[in-house]
Amino acid sequence: MTDNYMVRRAIPDLLDKKYYIPEYQRGYRWEQTQVLDLLQDLYAFFIGDTKGQFYCLQPIVVKKKQMNDELWYEVIDGQQRLTTIRIIMQIYDQLNSNMFTTVSHKYTIMYATRPDMVDIFESIKIVPPTASSPATIDEIPSKWSHMIDSIYIYHAAKTVLKWFMEDLSRVGVFSQYFYQTADSGTKSVQVVWYETNEEKEPHDIFNRMNSLKVELSCSELIRSLFLSKTTKFDLGSLDGFSDSLREEIQKERFTNKQTSINEKWDELEQQMKDKDFQSFLTKRSDTGRNSIGLLFDLISGKYASDKAAKCEFLQLRKDDELYTYLYFKKLIDKDNDAWNTWERVLSVFDKLQYWYHDRDLYHRIGFLNAIASPGTEDDVICSLLKSKIKRSVLKEQHMVTLIKDAMTLPKDKGTNMPIVSLEQLRYDVSTHYKYIKKLLLLYNVETTRLQKEGNFFSFDRFRYNYKMVNGKEERTDKTWTLEHIHAQNSDCLPEKKKDSWYEWIVCNKEALKKMSLGSPELTQEQKNIIEALERDEPICRSKTYGYDKIKALFDDVARFYDLLDAKADKAVAVHQLSNMTLLDLGQNAMVGKSPFEVKRQLICNEISSNKYYPICTQKVFLKMYDQEELQIHSWGQRDRILYYEDIKKKLAPYIVATAL
Repeated sequence: MTDNYMVRRAIPDLLDKKYYIPEYQRGYRWEQTQVLDLLQDLYAFFIGDTKGQFYCLQPIVVKKKQMNDELWYEVIDGQQRLTTIRIIMQIYDQLNSNMFTTVSHKYTIMYATRPDMVDIFESIKIVPPTASSPATIDEIPSKWSHMIDSIYIYHAAKTVLKWFMEDLSRVGVFSQYFYQTADSGTKSVQVVWYETNEEKEPHDIFNRMNSLKVELSCSELIRSLFLSKTTKFDLGSLDGFSDSLREEIQKERFTNKQTSINEKWDELEQQMKDKDFQSFLTKRSDTGRNSIGLLFDLISGKYASDKAAKCEFLQLRKDDELYTYLYFKKLIDKDNDAWNTWERVLSVFDKLQYWYHDRDLYHRIGFLNAIASPGTEDDVICSLLKSKIKRSVLKEQHMVTLIKDAMTLPKDKGTNMPIVSLEQLRYDVSTHYKYIKKLLLLYNVETTRLQKEGNFFSFDRFRYNYKMVNGKEERTDKTWTLEHIHAQNSDCLPEKKKDSWYEWIVCNKEALKKMSLGSPELTQEQKNIIEALERDEPICRSKTYGYDKIKALFDDVARFYDLLDAKADKAVAVHQLSNMTLLDLGQNAMVGKSPFEVKRQLICNEISSNKYYPICTQKVFLKMYDQEELQIHSWGQRDRILYYEDIKKKLAPYIVATAL
């Protein structure tokens, strides 16, 4: 046996070879960011004043393999880079060709699980630009359109084309260096080529490598358990058949099972990408690189407490990064038939999908997941998966009981005994603050559930903001705060943050200017307040401007809004539930310390711009609780009564009756 060896090889050294991607490898999964990072790194190297004469990609680990009397290289590690380089070559060569010369560099990649994709790279064709549209990539041929690997490959091709088309001089830069040989005397692109001649199976080498560096996710390793040549299936009785026929039938049945798993895997992976589905299933933000991993983590109970999902394999530890993979390895061994284990996976997925599409279960399960504490984010789903409760009981009784238990009233700050009424809840008591946030979330979820038609409550939009940054969607967490619907007391203003005072003055001034009032008396008072705000705006951050002045200005503004509503009652406690709502104000934090009208104008504008607010927050600021009162500028006593009564009505199934 010859020794393993390692050498650097330039791009031309990779050409005209045949590469085999075995079944234990994950499919091609590079996202736009990874493709762009590689292109930008190469370009920066090509145009930079660098002393190094080659750009070195990470290692490609291979082992020689004879297939149909041809030499192939089984790729043990590095197929993502190898595939991306092949995509870049396919796009670049087309851009670098002309009517007289066709440029073509290639190598063959065959996927064990997708053997008919061997010529997919040749199918990637550039559609020239027209007067009305830029150059693009032709559509995926229908025979591959349902395969997730081909979708990623075509998305990567579009990314490469767009990058070159943004600056066509890049094509010229690549033409100087991309295909240079290692001994060309100029810059080149090289890989670390590691060729192993170990007698061990490549699959074992692959597992050993990845158990050390944990580059593969557990879901990718689990895939190899189902799609390996050594996977054990119960292929049924073959008594009465000749040995040769028995072997042929066994091979056919084995292939059919793995083909079925492979096709269904793609379908599950696509459905598990649904952001709303993920946010319904768990509160965890990091659900793994591959979305299907969430499904396997829920089955194994990796992120659930032992109370909710104790592992049946006592020797496994949940803090092991490979726990879910090891769990499935043992589960397949226990079942003694990988097909039975796969059917368990499908059964769990079908159950999760049923819960997701059932209006009652979706909202009740989703709420419990949304309020889960750290370390218990998957407890609800995992415990429900292990329970034997009948569907009708689960839907009508069990979920209501679980929410009741979660909504036990907090303790009174003075007596340290549980409060007996929702009216005792106060914004300025920390334990009550957390409870009110939870209660108002339940109120919004329940209001949506009870509509019986229309959109479901979006736990994903409730939790995250999405925006495009450099062509890529980025996600950030939202911070929902408990805010006064109408801020009446100046004690909500910070005593020392003068920038916040300035923000508050500007917000209130702009809101007042937009109001149109019929009463001459109110119009004059409005004018006086605007003048006072404009007077203090340029000086409120000066050293001579103190808290007493901003406090007096706040009180003047509050008194003006009280004049708008003859029913306004200053005696109503401002910190009670009837004056609370959930807001995510972001950069407009001081709006939360402003009167109702300031918030109403801002939030109505943002709702019209499709910014997300929970349904009950929308109803508050669109003045939908009082259908008779025409006064839209203030949040009066009648508004509070109607709002509070609706909260009690909606939450009656979950809050002890004596507290309502």
